[in-house]
Amino acid sequence: MQPIATSLPVDFYKEGEQFIAYCSALDISTCGDTFEEAKKNFSELLDAFISETIKMGNLEAVLLECGWEKINTTSTIAWEPPMRQFITETVQQVNLPCPT
Repeated sequence: MQPIATSLPVDFYKEGEQFIAYCSALDISTCGDTFEEAKKNFSELLDAFISETIKMGNLEAVLLECGWEKINTTSTIAWEPPMRQFITETVQQVNLPCPT
């Protein structure tokens, strides 16, 4: 099976001192002490995620469950990630019990 390149959106956040890398198209995330470390860790996570799902024989099922589509091109079949568009961030109120 010949690999086909596709673009994969990855969001980066800073939470406290940690940099978070999150990919909604695969619902995976990782972090690092620096932005560069978070990018490196995400690349390693992505490689492991793809390798393990292939090894387990369920890459196609995982991609379909995450909303990916198979696209027939003139020469091959390719995968297209779900196209999600960030709209806004909101704040949701929640009541949490606090120990006294």
